Amino acid sequence: MRLIRTVLMAAALSPAAAHGAPVPAPGPGPGPTNATPADAVRLYGEATAQRDPVKLGRAFQPSAIAYEVDGGTVSATYQAQWKPRLAQAPEPSGPSTPPPTIERIDAGETTALARLRSVRDGRPLVDYVLLARLAGGWRIVGTLRQPDPAEDPASAAAVAGVVDDKFEADRRWDEAGLGETLDPRALVMSVENGEFVAASVAEWRARYVDRRKTSPGARFEVTSRLVDAQGDVGMARWSFRTESGEWTDRALMLRTASGWRMAALLFVREAP
Repeated sequence: MRLIRTVLMAAALSPAAAHGAPVPAPGPGPGPTNATPADAVRLYGEATAQRDPVKLGRAFQPSAIAYEVDGGTVSATYQAQWKPRLAQAPEPSGPSTPPPTIERIDAGETTALARLRSVRDGRPLVDYVLLARLAGGWRIVGTLRQPDPAEDPASAAAVAGVVDDKFEADRRWDEAGLGETLDPRALVMSVENGEFVAASVAEWRARYVDRRKTSPGARFEVTSRLVDAQGDVGMARWSFRTESGEWTDRALMLRTASGWRMAALLFVREAP
């Protein structure tokens, strides 16, 4: 399985059916693919600015969840909720909102993380985005945002601590320890031959139990890390080497009532 060690958050999925008003159907074709992570991020900005659920669908993997922290309250919106809300959003009364600024992208061949900054209702907004390169191009698999996030070095330290705890769980195939690092709604995701693959936290814990029957724990060497956090949200990337090769994990990180947790985790076999 994936071994982990530095810090950050990811995306989840929900089987819920669509609610609310119908979403406009896409045109005759699926539209151009997103050739780079930045293409998917820009399409995300266009979709929200233009209130266009079709563009939103082209930017996001269908199971992606958008998390937001505001005033200590965590909300989660899945695509079947977001698209009709977007379609029904009123026309802005003032000047159009400029698109988000891409402040940082950390990308490999198959996965990427980005930090965006924008303004909503006069408030600065930080948005962390987790992406995967699938057969049809780059797609966002999860987002995590917060208005007015406080600059606090303790946030980055806390995110790094969660990843350290994840590594300790890997070293003993400790399923309980693993559960302490992941939000219950999170998905553990990967990409295989261009296909999106995901498992629940409960399934991943069960795999640790299975592994412990044949192995006392994982052996790995951490080769690089990246941590970026502000306020109650953040992201992390860590790479490590095992007997099976080099792996890179990227995650979105969220402060919950139970402490910091990975909201989404995406791993692939590749160098950072």
